[in-house]
Amino acid sequence: GSRSEEWPGVASRGRPPADPLPAGAMSGNDLRQSLLPRPATASAPAPRGIPLATVGAFVVFVAVRSVHPIVIDISKTDGKLPYGKATPCVINSAVDIVLGNGIAYLFRGAEGLKQCWEPKSLKVFSIIAVLYAFGDFLEMQSMSVMGGAAYQILLQSKLLITALIIWVVRGQRQSTLQWNVLLTIALAMSAFCLIDEGNTSSSGGGGSFAMTGLLFVIAKVFFSCLCAVLAEKYLKAYKDMPIYTQVAQLKFAWLWTSLALTLTFDRQVTEFGFFNGWDARTCVVGLSWVCKGWSTFLVLKTLDSVLKNIGEAVAIVVIYAFDVLIAESLSGFLPVHGKEFRLDTCLMVLVVVLTVVTYTLAGQAKSGSAKAAYALGRERRWAPISARRREGHRARPAFGFAALFLLMGGGGARTHSGASV
Repeated sequence: GSRSEEWPGVASRGRPPADPLPAGAMSGNDLRQSLLPRPATASAPAPRGIPLATVGAFVVFVAVRSVHPIVIDISKTDGKLPYGKATPCVINSAVDIVLGNGIAYLFRGAEGLKQCWEPKSLKVFSIIAVLYAFGDFLEMQSMSVMGGAAYQILLQSKLLITALIIWVVRGQRQSTLQWNVLLTIALAMSAFCLIDEGNTSSSGGGGSFAMTGLLFVIAKVFFSCLCAVLAEKYLKAYKDMPIYTQVAQLKFAWLWTSLALTLTFDRQVTEFGFFNGWDARTCVVGLSWVCKGWSTFLVLKTLDSVLKNIGEAVAIVVIYAFDVLIAESLSGFLPVHGKEFRLDTCLMVLVVVLTVVTYTLAGQAKSGSAKAAYALGRERRWAPISARRREGHRARPAFGFAALFLLMGGGGARTHSGASV
């Protein structure tokens, strides 16, 4: 038949039709960025430069992630939090509810205020908010027994825990290189904690690391990673909802869960009152929580997961630099004490940071290899068919001449013994 009959829809273009997207591929902007590093699609044009908005969002993200632990450290008295540990989280949730509803009413009037209390979405947001409230409570518990640098380093275990969770929930596995880098991160974090604890003990100061703090951090990371997986799975239906409405709905259950945890587990609050131990520093901690929450929602709309992971790693360096270079100069008017520079601690900080960046880049390489393999598979799948067609067109005339020669009685060449070859 004609070529158009052999390849329907191809004669006009001269090439096979493009394959559809692989199964499970998502399109559109999700409420949250993907959990693991994922590069831009291969078909997208290479950017000529980093947009100014992305640079600004990255700087804000690093600043918030590094200042928040520093502010909590400054609020300590003799190495301990003098107030109810999770009381700033409760105040933060209450302020966020008021801000979210106020902004909704300012921009959309009564309709926006009504959307903040829409029952169907409120129920979905509340389930995830309960887990987020547990994460905040555990964060304050861990920060009460360790320094900001140690906490931020141990927080990088979220990469390993996220990889395990999405393996179980989605069946998405990491490459051998990624598992090796994750194991290196875990070992580097352990080495840093041991070195930091040994240095603190030898100097006679209070320990900045404790086993209870490690358990609190691991539990906090587990809740945060689980929340991120669930949010990506269940909140995609509400990705077009304004951010202030999302905050208002999330913080409703967040508020009551935080308050219940505080009244249940914090004896200082039940015995001496909710605001016992509060001062100006505690108010700054509450403000830091508000800034951290809103900046996370706003900034992550601009940053992808690659820059987010790198920003978390850069925050480690910022906190360590503050402890070593700046804290001592502020000790005259702030209750903060600087740390002595030690080469072994500095090297372990850099090892953790570089391995986190390596894991992020390994995720990019894996995704890029998968896309290249998919494209190569398409070419190989079509190439044999085209080759067979070309070979068939070349072989037909040769076969015709040979058949005509045999029918005319043509014989083969003869050897000296008379046998045909």
